[in-house]
Amino acid sequence: MNKVVFVIDLIKGFTVKGDLSDKRINSVIPVVKDILNNQKENIYFICDSHSENDIEMQQYPIHCISNTEESEVVDELKPFVLKNESNIIRKNTTNGFHEVKKSLLRKFDEFVLVGCCTDICVMQFALSLKTWLNKFHLDKNVVVYENGVNTFDSPEHNGDEFHEFALKIMRNAGIIIKEWK
Repeated sequence: MNKVVFVIDLIKGFTVKGDLSDKRINSVIPVVKDILNNQKENIYFICDSHSENDIEMQQYPIHCISNTEESEVVDELKPFVLKNESNIIRKNTTNGFHEVKKSLLRKFDEFVLVGCCTDICVMQFALSLKTWLNKFHLDKNVVVYENGVNTFDSPEHNGDEFHEFALKIMRNAGIIIKEWK
């Protein structure tokens, strides 16, 4: 089976630095690293990379500005970034699916999604990918490792509840939700 892994937003602006960083996201890094060690190739990083004028900044604090430390892949996963960064796909919205070349998607039979946030960027990518595959009658698996994704916690956003709810929505849409090892 020809498999691809999309690592969504495991960047410093969501893990170690900035207004939207949350240490809770770091819990998935060892799992993701293990997945990538087993994959070796066909690994793509979907990374927030904004300008201060992006419309998304009206909904969220300014974060992950292009060419800043916040928009960099976390150090633990940098060994999987190709030297020319050709496996980094930058996005300026919560849905990175729109930035992926559809010709790339046609090459694979299975799509593995890991990263953050379960209920925002991961779920939007997963649902968009699944509906795109359905549209073209492509019977391919979309897999989300539940221990390879997480979301933030705040007074208005209970991380555990939003994480579980997003997993249920994705499962109901035909996305395979399972544990890594």
